[in-house]
Amino acid sequence: MNNYELTSDEVILMEADVFISDKDGIFHLVLTSKKMIYQKLPKKGLLKNKNEEIENDYISLDKVKIYNGKVQVNQKGTEVFIQTTENNFTITFDGILEAMKFVTKITNAITKTTISDRGTEKVKNALNKVDDVLGFDTRETVKGVIENGITGTLLTGIGKRNNKLKEK
Repeated sequence: MNNYELTSDEVILMEADVFISDKDGIFHLVLTSKKMIYQKLPKKGLLKNKNEEIENDYISLDKVKIYNGKVQVNQKGTEVFIQTTENNFTITFDGILEAMKFVTKITNAITKTTISDRGTEKVKNALNKVDDVLGFDTRETVKGVIENGITGTLLTGIGKRNNKLKEK
């Protein structure tokens, strides 16, 4: 990017040459921790216009929509569909792996987490829901099974349950 300077707390996450659905031509895309910057690449070959202006533009990552905690950046093959507060558009990459890499990096930048952190949070939320529905602590139950074995846990659990019934 010739005309763009990074801020002191901004880093480049990825660069790629792409097609953008609502624009003509090939663009050089730079994904930073704060923005998605794209610059139109000059035409190659005999039909190249020497007076052609280089088109630069950017989208701030805080304009990408988030719904139910999920960043609205969806990949299908080599295409990535992005929903922003201003418009929706599709970016086409050269390969599926490059598109996957882009989706992961933009999601990490927007959520300020990694894929493993988000996965861990999903598991924690699922366990908390199970605890709420079943009415007991699944983590302590698993810990008991590991420490005492299944039989010991069942006997200890049944003993506690019988004591609670006697109290009523």
